[in-house]
Amino acid sequence: MKAISLLGALLLCLAPRCGDASQDAPRIAVIIDDFGLNYRHTPPDEDWCALPFRLTFADMPRSPRTKKAADLIRACGKELIVHFPFDPFLKLELPRGGEPSARDTRLVADLLDECFRTIPGAKGLNTHRSLKATQNPALMRWFLVEYKKRGLYFVDSAVTPKTVAYKEALAVGVPAVKNDLFLEGPHPSREECAKVMRMAAKLARSRGEAVVIGHHYHRSTYACLKEEIPKLEKEGFEFVYASRLARRR
Repeated sequence: MKAISLLGALLLCLAPRCGDASQDAPRIAVIIDDFGLNYRHTPPDEDWCALPFRLTFADMPRSPRTKKAADLIRACGKELIVHFPFDPFLKLELPRGGEPSARDTRLVADLLDECFRTIPGAKGLNTHRSLKATQNPALMRWFLVEYKKRGLYFVDSAVTPKTVAYKEALAVGVPAVKNDLFLEGPHPSREECAKVMRMAAKLARSRGEAVVIGHHYHRSTYACLKEEIPKLEKEGFEFVYASRLARRR
């Protein structure tokens, strides 16, 4: 009887979740924006893809390398999402109160369709700068009702503390997550990025999870993540795709 019990316990411990410390580990999701938009000193997409971490890459529409970047991100196994621009990319009217204008909804709907044609295989969507649009409850509610039909998750990049996008996503039942910190300020550097990563770790330690957003054209961000993520993993942090942190309520 004891032998059977010991065998049962051993089999249980061989199961994937048994004794897996990562189940309780504080989790950090790193989203890297603006794939498809390259500058002279942008680290090659292949270098980003070669990083051996779970990273979420956001690809911009209507950029010279949009489709190529999406194909590479899918091929290298990273999580691909759409980096969706409202304003200033689209010249929106954004009326206050009531319903969004017919012109605004047409422009947004057309771009949304275009995004998922040119960025196939995307698992979700986050917001570009979109400073004004994400403060407009009527437009966000309309957009998220339409977006819900795609069955994907949503990231509120929180480019303004006045954003209502995350709240509206949860209100209409779209799985959503909200950004906590940006890895770069006005003068991006490896040191600044490392400092923000430590802030994210502190936040994740206190509440269980954190989300940070950086940009793929900053070589300092690439170098920082390459160095800092292994350190944090050794300290017990788990790096996950942003979809792992999305919630419905």
